[in-house]
Amino acid sequence: MTTLDDILNAIDGVTVMLNDLRSEERRRFSSICERQRDIYRFLGIPDTDDGTRQQPVNHIFKRFHNGRPIDFLRLRDTLATRFVSQIRYAYEWFSLWKVFYELRLLERTTLTDFARQMFAWYPDAPRMCTADSIGDYRSGYLGETPSTLWDEQAYRDSIRGNQSRTAFSRISLWNQELREILRLSLRNP
Repeated sequence: MTTLDDILNAIDGVTVMLNDLRSEERRRFSSICERQRDIYRFLGIPDTDDGTRQQPVNHIFKRFHNGRPIDFLRLRDTLATRFVSQIRYAYEWFSLWKVFYELRLLERTTLTDFARQMFAWYPDAPRMCTADSIGDYRSGYLGETPSTLWDEQAYRDSIRGNQSRTAFSRISLWNQELREILRLSLRNP
């Protein structure tokens, strides 16, 4: 399935010698470039003429962490390789939301907003992030208790709704791993 990012990357990767084009081809090329600018404007991506990579769309995150701007391109790419590609269960997205929440990186904290942001960044993720898939965990023990105080027995005693008995170990493991990933990703290069 072709995604919008695939289309934008294909357009960005086109190198054409305008002198070699006939007038009809030149018009078509200009039309494609104009459509690219329209798509970028619609997505809120600023134009650059110097060929630098664009920051990904951000709807929920604070723009600064510890007084420094967040490099969302680096953050998105790091999470893609070290987290998103390894997701086996939809509830594992809760780990990412919880870490962002506890580190106070979220401007908007609703699960629906978070799920939309993750879909915008990772439309081809192996398990899609939805507000429903992580909502049960936010409203239970894991959502109400700071992750530094989590206890497996307390979690098992408080299981309710669609929560999984085995979810605690995966969510807890990801929570620790994601904290380290974000610590490295958010520092200055």
